[in-house]
Amino acid sequence: MAPLLALALLCGAASARADSLKPWAGDWLPPLALDRLDGPPIGLDALRGRPVIVHFFATWCAPCIEEMASLNALAVTPAAPAILAVDVGEVEARLRNFFGDRPVSFPILLDRDRAAMKAWKVEGLPTSFVLDRELKPALRTEEPLDWTSPAVAAALATLPPQAASPIQPTREKGETPR
Repeated sequence: MAPLLALALLCGAASARADSLKPWAGDWLPPLALDRLDGPPIGLDALRGRPVIVHFFATWCAPCIEEMASLNALAVTPAAPAILAVDVGEVEARLRNFFGDRPVSFPILLDRDRAAMKAWKVEGLPTSFVLDRELKPALRTEEPLDWTSPAVAAALATLPPQAASPIQPTREKGETPR
């Protein structure tokens, strides 16, 4: 079965939203540094010091669309984790249309060749990974979540809080600190 068809079937099978994150025990963390839909490239290292949600999705995935609104509701709450939404293999024009109608408060990353999806061993969409503030694996889910549910809030509350000092913005090569 073609990988895209398999993803479509897995995405369609996940029609109900869950409200639980499962422990993600592992000592592997694939790299993640991708172009953004709007803005400069971003990677995980720029977010060290606070919990991070890495969320894989596609705009053709019906549960992903509903979950995107839930992620955005979480993103605007105080002390929310950083969120990186990774679009899997879609053209930019489609994404611009989609997010033009449904703006979000977090970066949309472009996994154009599905290399990040493969490295993170994503088998279906949506899939989300939660990293602690040291960027170590903490929680994961392979189904759509209500990110504002009490169960998800309780799971996220188990992560160590954000570091006391703010994250310094990344500088371009050769740029000196101000």
